[in-house]
Amino acid sequence: MIPTFGYSFDRDTFNGNFPTRKAALDAALQALGNRSDVPEGIFVGQWIEVNPQTSDHSDMVLDAMRDRWQASSQSGEFLNHVNEHDAADLDQTINQCLREWLAKHNLVPTATKVRGVSEYPVPNVHHVDTPKHERETSFMGEA
Repeated sequence: MIPTFGYSFDRDTFNGNFPTRKAALDAALQALGNRSDVPEGIFVGQWIEVNPQTSDHSDMVLDAMRDRWQASSQSGEFLNHVNEHDAADLDQTINQCLREWLAKHNLVPTATKVRGVSEYPVPNVHHVDTPKHERETSFMGEA
């Protein structure tokens, strides 16, 4: 899986899903304009990939198929001599199938934890424009 990154202004709530750390930082800098407060920092972290538990199901599937075979009216051995390479191939196929099914039905769990958090300073965006025709300061006693 390709790593993705999110940004936060409080180090607790991360937003976005960006391909690089820089892209997440750029998005955070752009989002600063929509805030009414100035955060203490910008935090960028890598989302931890969620394991949807789609692997290591071949033994369970093979056992279920054997049990159903024996309970049916069929006779003879069935799937009793599956070697470890064939079982690994089945597991890979099941894993891929389940991941595709989850994606197709929008059931892939979303990442909720980050690691490798970097902190960046918030740029000083506050400035005061003074009219060019007026002086910025005045002498004491002037009105």
